[in-house]
Amino acid sequence: MTILKKRQIVALSLIIMIVVAGYLQYTYNNSGSSKTEEEEGRLGEAVYVDNTDLEESSEDTSTGNVVVDEIIVDTSKDKETSSGNVVASKEANDYFAQVKLEREIARSKETDKLGSIASEESASAEIREKAYEKMMALIDIADKEMKIEALIKKEGFEDVVAFFAEDGSIDIIVKAPSLSQAQVSQIADIVTRHAGVGLDKVTVKHKY
Repeated sequence: MTILKKRQIVALSLIIMIVVAGYLQYTYNNSGSSKTEEEEGRLGEAVYVDNTDLEESSEDTSTGNVVVDEIIVDTSKDKETSSGNVVASKEANDYFAQVKLEREIARSKETDKLGSIASEESASAEIREKAYEKMMALIDIADKEMKIEALIKKEGFEDVVAFFAEDGSIDIIVKAPSLSQAQVSQIADIVTRHAGVGLDKVTVKHKY
């Protein structure tokens, strides 16, 4: 029991760090300019969904049972600056902040529930251990999400959100008016290297 309590303390400390870091990440506005990329590299088997209006029905995007409700981005509300540059719609701006917040809240609730099970003395050792293992798996997913999102933003994208599904697939939604094949390949490469999945498990989308 002493060992389990020590594990819980470590796990909860990691959860707090991840939640705080996740909050800072979605509230921080990265104003860095996009890098110029050469149109090279292979898309491989990564899927790029080129939707102008992405209408997402509720789906299990997951860290447990995280569900992103339907959010519609109307690109007809995109605005053009005096210099001719298209800027993201308010709906697109709100989307990324909202889904990240919902993801963190859902994950926090799930980890709290698992933490309670792991510390329940009346539960069997097997049940407590499974709850602890699942809690640590959620922490690992959160860590991978943060790394992937940070690395993709570092390439010059305004914002990005990563969704890990229970079947092992990963959806990446990037804040951009469009994506070139080279950009999709670059994003897919980041995901496969840091999530340890094949290209066939990666789907790249964009919202603006």
